[in-house]
Amino acid sequence: MPTGLLITRPRAEATRLAERLNSLGIRSWVYPTIDIAPLAPTAESLSWAAQAELWIFVSANAVQAGWTLLAPLHQETHRLAAVGLATARRLQEASGTSVLYPTQGADSEALLALPLFQNVDHWKIAIIRGRGGREWLREALEQRGAQVGYVECYVRQVPRQNNPETLEEALQAGASISVQSTESLHNLWAMASPAQREVLATRPFIVSHQRIAAALRALGLPHPVVLSPGDDALVAHYQKKGHSHG
Repeated sequence: MPTGLLITRPRAEATRLAERLNSLGIRSWVYPTIDIAPLAPTAESLSWAAQAELWIFVSANAVQAGWTLLAPLHQETHRLAAVGLATARRLQEASGTSVLYPTQGADSEALLALPLFQNVDHWKIAIIRGRGGREWLREALEQRGAQVGYVECYVRQVPRQNNPETLEEALQAGASISVQSTESLHNLWAMASPAQREVLATRPFIVSHQRIAAALRALGLPHPVVLSPGDDALVAHYQKKGHSHG
């Protein structure tokens, strides 16, 4: 039976989840395979956001990095949307206003299935995100007649400093591996030694989207447990399994 969880998300989020698991007697290791560095959005993108009718935040990181920059531009006429519950909660806390989000699923596809998005012809929409990333949301909105601009307010990067002993200790202890993005997965693979990759190939992975499951299979890793994104689903999964100190 797996004992504990190796958490690969950015340090601030990973630490928050680790504290919650530890308080429940579930062992965890914080091993960020992705760093979030703030990025100053261009003046043009902020000007676009000021004109837009709708702001879509693609992740909790987008809220964390972007809201303080956008708050001075926020008017009551701006509608706020989030890709998933975890991002919506963070955005509601930051903005103090209601946020539209999908209750079924937590990705761009789920968001665009909502009634509001069936008729966005001539809308101006700002997508708040990190540099790079999927183009699907923008393309789908433009196909529906919207005008779309990005506000890019952070950069994802491989951590410059990490503690290889943490990964080794978690693998020796038989931990499951939590991965929240394909980028985190690829970074984890790149950061691991050949011997650690062999062990990783035997470990249970817990992921938050079918896209990550497909990336695992492409690396030749076994099929993971796919949970909905966010900490609640992970905690519930562990409590149900009755995992504890091994």
